[in-house]
Amino acid sequence: MQFQYPEDRDFFVNFLAGGDEDLFNKEFADYFDFRHPKIKRDEFNRIRTKVFQELVRKHGEKCQLRIHPDCGKNGKFDVDHFIPLSTNELNKRLRHIKRTAHRKVPAQSFGSNNIKNLLIACSRCNAYKKHRILKVGHVAS
Repeated sequence: MQFQYPEDRDFFVNFLAGGDEDLFNKEFADYFDFRHPKIKRDEFNRIRTKVFQELVRKHGEKCQLRIHPDCGKNGKFDVDHFIPLSTNELNKRLRHIKRTAHRKVPAQSFGSNNIKNLLIACSRCNAYKKHRILKVGHVAS
């Protein structure tokens, strides 16, 4: 896996594998894809329905995020990326880049469309999470 910055890799090794480099390489490599987010989004839109059906068969039609107080109340579910396709979170957290009046903090491409990186989310939790990297109950399948 080729991270742009070594501190990003360190962040994910700690976040996903508790600092265990071997575990990270073995269990979480499929979570990452550093190609341009538009390419990944186009691919995702083509597989979304099939992946949703597969995740429902595996986990049932219930939210795997469970991070919003009104989780699941409207009964609408979709597929979400555990590691977002792109996010500016690490540029904010690790490099302390601030938004200026004219520019947002630049985003980086991280997450993959691999089934291991996908989960079922209710519409409320999905909207709440957005592009953030959050510690939730879903890790390696």
